[in-house]
Amino acid sequence: MELRVHMWPFSLLLCLLGLLQSDVGQAQRMVTMQAGPLYRIKGFHVSISCSVSGFKGPAEQHFRFSAYRAPRTTQEIQIISTEGDNFAYASFSSRVRSGDIWIERLSGSSVVFHINNTLLEDTAEIECHTPNTDGDYYGTYSAITSLNVVEDTLVTTYSGSPSVDLSEGGTLQLECQASSQTFQHTHLSITWLLHGNGEAEPRPIISLDRDLTVRPGVGYEARYQSRLVAIQKVEETRYQLRMTQVQLGDQGRIFCRVQEWIRDPDRTWVSIANRDAQAADVVVKAVVVDADSFAAHIKVTNADLKEGEPVEVLCQLEAQNLPKLFFSVAWFKGEEELARLGPLGVLTIGPGYKGRATEGELRAVKTTEKDYTLTLRPVRAEDQGEYQCRVWQEQRGDSGGFTQGQSKRSSTQQVTITATESGLSVSMVSELSVTEGAPLTLSCNVSGVHSELSVIWQHKKDSLGSSFSDVISLSRQGVMEPGPQYQQRALRTFRSAGGSIVLEMGEAGVTDDGVYMCTVSEWSRDNSGGEKKTASQSQQCSVQVTSLDKLVKVALRSRTSNVEVNNEISLLCRVKGPNVPLSVTWLFEQVGRSSEETIVSVHHTGDVAWGREGDGYQLSTAISGDDSQYVLGVTKASLRNAGVYKCVVGAYLRQTQRASKPSNPLGVRVQKPASKLSLIPNPTSPLKSTVNSDIQMSCMVAKATSNSSRFAVTWQVDGRTIAGSDRDGIVTLQDAGKRTGVSMLPGLTFQLSLRQTGASDSGRYLCQVEEWLQDTAGEWYSVPPQNATVDVLISEKPSDFSMDQTNIDTSGREGGQIDVICSIVSGMDDSSSHFSLTWLFESASPAPDSSTSTLLTYSRQGELTYGSGPADLQEKLRFSRPNPGTFHLMVANVEPGNSGRYWCVVEQYQHGCSGLWEKKGSRKSGVTHVTVEPIAPTLSLLKTNQSKVVTNPQNGFEVECLVLSRSSDRSVFEVIWSRNQVTADREETQMVFNASRDGTLHILDGTEGGQMFARPTPTHFSLTFPMVGPSDVGSYSCHVSEWLLMTGERWRKLDSESSGQLTISLQTEVKSNFSMNKDEENLTVKEGQRLDLQCSVGSEGSDPSPSSYTVTWLFRSLGSDGSIALLKQSYDGHLTFNDEYQERLRFSHPAKNSFGLAILNAVPSDSGTYNCRVDLHQHDCTSQSESLASDQSGLITVSVQKLEGNLSLEKDDHRLNVTDLKAGFKVDCDIISQSSEESLFEVTWFRTRDNNQKDPIFKITRNGTLQSLDKVRKGLVFGRPKVTLFTLTVPDPGATDSGQYTCEVVEWVRTLTNTWKKMAEDRSGVLDVNVHTGAGDAQPQGSPDVTIPLFVVILLILVGVVAILAVMLRKAKTVQKKRDESLWAENNPLKPIDEA
Repeated sequence: MELRVHMWPFSLLLCLLGLLQSDVGQAQRMVTMQAGPLYRIKGFHVSISCSVSGFKGPAEQHFRFSAYRAPRTTQEIQIISTEGDNFAYASFSSRVRSGDIWIERLSGSSVVFHINNTLLEDTAEIECHTPNTDGDYYGTYSAITSLNVVEDTLVTTYSGSPSVDLSEGGTLQLECQASSQTFQHTHLSITWLLHGNGEAEPRPIISLDRDLTVRPGVGYEARYQSRLVAIQKVEETRYQLRMTQVQLGDQGRIFCRVQEWIRDPDRTWVSIANRDAQAADVVVKAVVVDADSFAAHIKVTNADLKEGEPVEVLCQLEAQNLPKLFFSVAWFKGEEELARLGPLGVLTIGPGYKGRATEGELRAVKTTEKDYTLTLRPVRAEDQGEYQCRVWQEQRGDSGGFTQGQSKRSSTQQVTITATESGLSVSMVSELSVTEGAPLTLSCNVSGVHSELSVIWQHKKDSLGSSFSDVISLSRQGVMEPGPQYQQRALRTFRSAGGSIVLEMGEAGVTDDGVYMCTVSEWSRDNSGGEKKTASQSQQCSVQVTSLDKLVKVALRSRTSNVEVNNEISLLCRVKGPNVPLSVTWLFEQVGRSSEETIVSVHHTGDVAWGREGDGYQLSTAISGDDSQYVLGVTKASLRNAGVYKCVVGAYLRQTQRASKPSNPLGVRVQKPASKLSLIPNPTSPLKSTVNSDIQMSCMVAKATSNSSRFAVTWQVDGRTIAGSDRDGIVTLQDAGKRTGVSMLPGLTFQLSLRQTGASDSGRYLCQVEEWLQDTAGEWYSVPPQNATVDVLISEKPSDFSMDQTNIDTSGREGGQIDVICSIVSGMDDSSSHFSLTWLFESASPAPDSSTSTLLTYSRQGELTYGSGPADLQEKLRFSRPNPGTFHLMVANVEPGNSGRYWCVVEQYQHGCSGLWEKKGSRKSGVTHVTVEPIAPTLSLLKTNQSKVVTNPQNGFEVECLVLSRSSDRSVFEVIWSRNQVTADREETQMVFNASRDGTLHILDGTEGGQMFARPTPTHFSLTFPMVGPSDVGSYSCHVSEWLLMTGERWRKLDSESSGQLTISLQTEVKSNFSMNKDEENLTVKEGQRLDLQCSVGSEGSDPSPSSYTVTWLFRSLGSDGSIALLKQSYDGHLTFNDEYQERLRFSHPAKNSFGLAILNAVPSDSGTYNCRVDLHQHDCTSQSESLASDQSGLITVSVQKLEGNLSLEKDDHRLNVTDLKAGFKVDCDIISQSSEESLFEVTWFRTRDNNQKDPIFKITRNGTLQSLDKVRKGLVFGRPKVTLFTLTVPDPGATDSGQYTCEVVEWVRTLTNTWKKMAEDRSGVLDVNVHTGAGDAQPQGSPDVTIPLFVVILLILVGVVAILAVMLRKAKTVQKKRDESLWAENNPLKPIDEA
């Protein structure tokens, strides 16, 4: 009965440990969704992924998708489920049935949610939920992501001719406009496609990716490299396709496709919208040389004209049999085509003259068989220039179509236009600013009008190289016609009562920024009654549209950013900006979390949607003009309110968000209140008692922080926890079992009781009380605990026995045994005494939750019981008692984990007066420190590399595996033979045979057998191949794993090692002494250079022809265990490449017995060893090829040095005084050294004036584009007399050109992926230029009276400057003092928040 009492604590501990391990090992379900927020476009496809892990039950899990829409964000709207068709609510059921909404299953635990045609009302929080199949709920069963659907603002238009005819070899140029008003940051990609006649699908010609990378289409790569096909972004919204030397295969419908891309929170790019522009029908006519000839002549009726008069340009043809021929005639002014008449009289107007043709100013007709007339009525000043006719002969086919033949050009005819005087005058304001979303009104003031007027408004993006496009026109009859890009815009133009011409646009956008031109034309009637334009005047106005994003300012402040629990928090979000509808979203990132949560959203419509409604937040708003204040408050703060806050403000126009501005983050710290807890122990003096008696001790709460506090109590003795209770009063007893009791007495007194005490119960008992308080959110938190101590002294009855307490150090080798002895040195003479013994163990490297463990207990009746020690250790224990005072413990088959401290505790028992056994005393022995040395891995195999040529397949070959040394005599081996074969495509390693450690044999290469395994000695293994075929050729090796059997039938892997290689080659008939040159070589090249390698035949034996070689170039990179084949040229001339290196490899056969390999644009990863393997083939009488011999060349070791930046400029400083203003001066930028010969440079010149402001004035990009950056200084001349010398000439300098000039150079090199890499950048020396304009440079002689007034002026200026500086310094000190006294949180840096 006594034994069961002592074993109860250990049994309870084992049960608790089992439950803990069971709980920790259980899998936890986790549902994950694509991270949000996701922004998608109305009308386009949406896909959202969802997966589940850590689940139990069937492998195929079900998924349910629901939506939570604002403002009722707590109301679930079911969308679709994998469980059946009846899941969806009515608002989604029809879309689910039609297939518009569907689920794609990727696997049993992963699906993708699809919406084919997204609607604006699909904006919601999308939830993915998985029903429980786990039995118990453990983990997360749903995940939520935010989906925002915005309006489709993607626009693409094609403004060119709907049909384009050109001859083979001509030049095609098309242009489309593409823009998007999507508020979120998106990128556009442009692709020009060709839909050829009879082709099922269009094919891409060239594209400009979202990152501005140009990619040619399939079949157009070579033409792109030759610059015959190009795409160019000429303006912010204009994209141009240019194809020179067009081919017959280029005809068809050519159009541009625009895709809009957005970057999701997981940093992947997603296409959210796409649109095709109108296509142009392109006809490419073959050039046919006809025997017939013709001539073209030009004639102008009147070459000297006045502005407003008509002009006729006559094109005459001369040819035989003219009525039966067909021609196309075009008129050109310079290189610009005005108009063209086709073979059937179809008129095509040039892009720059369509407006004039619409107004009747241009017409072209065929008057006779040979006469073609172009009329301009009236002419303008810009019509002056050289005119020419161009004629093409057209051949009509059987189908009625025409093929363009030879062409002829006429001579040129000069037309001179003289401006006429007119009273027409036009004026506009030069600059105008307007806010995004506000109406844009432009007024063009007209005076001196004598007749009818027409007006055209035009716009261009900037004042530099872009061209004007038509906005709207107003004819003299009062008809308005919007331009191609403004068909859908709300705009109008009219003549006001005051005579001004007004342009009104309903809502200005940021793309409306730029220069507007108003062109007014006056019309009159001539003598014949016809109308003609008599005068035309233009004026321009620069319009700046300021975006809402720049006008909206947001700031977040607080005076209560550091508060205690239950105090008030108030956050002020202040918004300044235009009076437009605003939305405000409060975001919160709680302490210890990495993601933001939405507290509340105030929509621009006034709706309020709460996200954290239960945390006590309150919201108030105050709006006054352009100043809006949003206050978020918490009346009684809790610990959950601590974290980082942010407000995000959105500005709206016409229900569309046009700006989003986040505030500064603001940290709020919520502190726990200071603890007022105090304790009183009882008794206050040491508690003394004797063994086998009962004792009580207690600690009382004298003062608490709150009247509603709860308390958790822990009792410890000498640092070891023995009992305790949590704040809910649940009692936990540790290792004292039934002898320990914990209770709570009235008056917040916590009592500990110990029954049947022993001497081991002596010590310092600590009562630790932890006070818990509850915040307004209902969560409990603790304040720092308080301690009270009671000293307990338990005295034993007199006992005369003693133990050997000598500490011993001993060691053993893994797999051996150790012996531990515990001896009673005195007190064995009393025969009435019985003794019990307990062996204890403490590991040398204990786990964090482990402590001293009991190995076994030997009772006074002689019963032996194993304790709670490690299970594997118990199996090794052997206990004996060779004599009454000696206890022996032997541990067999030890492991390193058995290292630690071993000792025993002996208790003495005697019969008492009541006839019961009473414990008289206990003693502890000394400690035996045991160290188990692990077995060191010493496995070693024979690693000699050998090669063998098999000439007779019948003889076979043997692969030996010899173990030279082993780690342990008790270890066993597992052997695997493998074969490595290198082909032109890849290197392949195949497992051939396995002899496992249990003696079973396995064939691994899929053959039907034939290999013979043998083991002549315990350390010698062999595998014999009796027959040899082509599939057996390769490099063989064996891999040996050494295993040791441990306690509990556990196998431990001691070591593993691989042998050397045996290379087998098959030569069925040796007829040649063929061999390769074995010379080894070392090469070093720089990154980007060409790497040239050579290998040659040393002896060719029977002199076969060169076509009988198969050559394979091999490469082994640094640190690699095997080689890969780069390329292979077989004996029949077939050449194959490694896909990864194909674009950079060039193979050559420069001589009969030599083979070359060139690697273009070398990179550091090309470093390694190269060699070639050559197989010699011969042909038999049936022309079948037969392998005769094979050999490899010597190794070529290559080191590719990484390209380092080596850019250096001339840095000498110079001073230049410019007196000859007509000659100007030159600023040189001289590159002394560069990193690579293939480098391109980007050069920028800067000028620094007396204000020390460094301004860029001129730039040349790496692609040769010149940019003048100084908007005031014009006429700068760029030069490049040498490859490394760039010059900038400043002509006609003035005083403003004085200053310090420098240049900065950025060096770029092209990478393997056709992208550009910045290598280095450097700055030149300073050229200090002083331009003497002649005014005030020298003081005339004989005028001394000028010096005194000048000195007085300078003195007054100095005194004024000193006074201004003093006032500014005093003001700065005042401002700083105000800032220091401010209570706003952003003026005081936040300290880190303690997570405790």
